[in-house]
Amino acid sequence: MSRLFHYKVVNNAFGDPCVFVRLLREKRALLFDVGDIRRIPFNEILKVSDIFVTHTHIDHFIGFDQVIRAVLRRTEPLRVYGPENIIDCVYGKLKGYTWNLVSDYPLTIEVFAITEKKIHRAKFSASQRFKIEKLPSLPKQEVILQEPLFKVKALVLSHGIPVIAYCLEEDYHININKVELEKRGFEIGPWLGELKKLIKLHYDYAPFNMLKPKNPSLKLKINTPKGQFSIEELFDILKITKGEKLSYVMDVAPKESNIQKIIKFVKDSDILFCEAYFLSKDIERAMERNHLTAALTGKIAKEAEVDDLVILHISPKYIDNPQEVYKEVELSRFQD
Repeated sequence: MSRLFHYKVVNNAFGDPCVFVRLLREKRALLFDVGDIRRIPFNEILKVSDIFVTHTHIDHFIGFDQVIRAVLRRTEPLRVYGPENIIDCVYGKLKGYTWNLVSDYPLTIEVFAITEKKIHRAKFSASQRFKIEKLPSLPKQEVILQEPLFKVKALVLSHGIPVIAYCLEEDYHININKVELEKRGFEIGPWLGELKKLIKLHYDYAPFNMLKPKNPSLKLKINTPKGQFSIEELFDILKITKGEKLSYVMDVAPKESNIQKIIKFVKDSDILFCEAYFLSKDIERAMERNHLTAALTGKIAKEAEVDDLVILHISPKYIDNPQEVYKEVELSRFQD
C-alpha cells in the first residue's frame, strides 16, 4: 500500500539532525530541523512548505539561509514553527542581508513561536523587504497545524532552554482497491486524488476501518470518467487503514518530567526519530549538557510502544565506536 509520508534522514547520526518528509503526490515537503541541509537537492528544497524547528542551536538552524535562498521567488508562503525565540531568530537571519531588490518578489514567511500558554505569530514579506509584522497570538493548543491530509502536534520540553518535540499524524489512510476499480470499469486518473481530498475533508475515521460523515446532511458528489457519483457510492473502491504517526524528539534534558511527557506524546508512533546523545556511563555529562542517554531513548521507545526507532543525534565522542550506543538503546528497549 502507498504511504503519504516518505521520509529521508538527511545526515548520519553524527551530523546535524534533520528529517525531510515528502508528501505523496502533493509536490510538497516538510522539514524537521534545518541544520546542515546541503545533501537536499535544490529542487527538493523548493517543495518545502513548513519547517519545524526544535530549537535554534546552530546544528538545528544554520540551514535556514539555504531554504530562503531556494524559495525566494516562490508564490507559496513558507511557514516556520519553533520555540519561544523563533521569531527573533528568523528576524535576525533576515536582517543579516540587504533586500533592496526584492520588493516585487511574492514570498511571505509566516513564523509561529510555541510557548506553554500561547502561540505568538509574525510575518515577513519580500514586498516589505522582510520587515517584521507582528500578528495576534493564538491560544496554545497541541495541534499546531491541521490540514485535510495530516496534522502536526507540538510539545514544549526542556534542554536547559525550551525545545519543541513534534508529531506528524495522518488520521487515516486511503488506498485504492484496484481490483474493485477495474471491476466497476473506472480508469485511474487525477479524479482519485480529488476523491481522497474530499473524503479527508468531510469524513472522520470510525472503528472497524469505516468512514463517518462530519455532516450527514451534506450530500457530496464527484465527477468521474463515468459521470457523477456520490462519494459514498465509491466506498467499495477504497481501502481505509489507520494513518501513520511520525514523531521527532531532539536535544532533551534527561529529567523524569521530560521522559514521561515524551512517552505519552509519541505513544504508538510508527517511527520515532530521537537522539541518543550519551551513554549511561556518562550520565553526569548528559545531565550537564541536557541530552538523553541511549538507555533513556530505549526506555522511551519501549514504553511508548513505537514500531521503529531511528537514532539521529549521537555525541562525536563515540564516533569510533557507535555500536556501543546502538547496543545500549536496544538492550534498554527490549529487555524484560
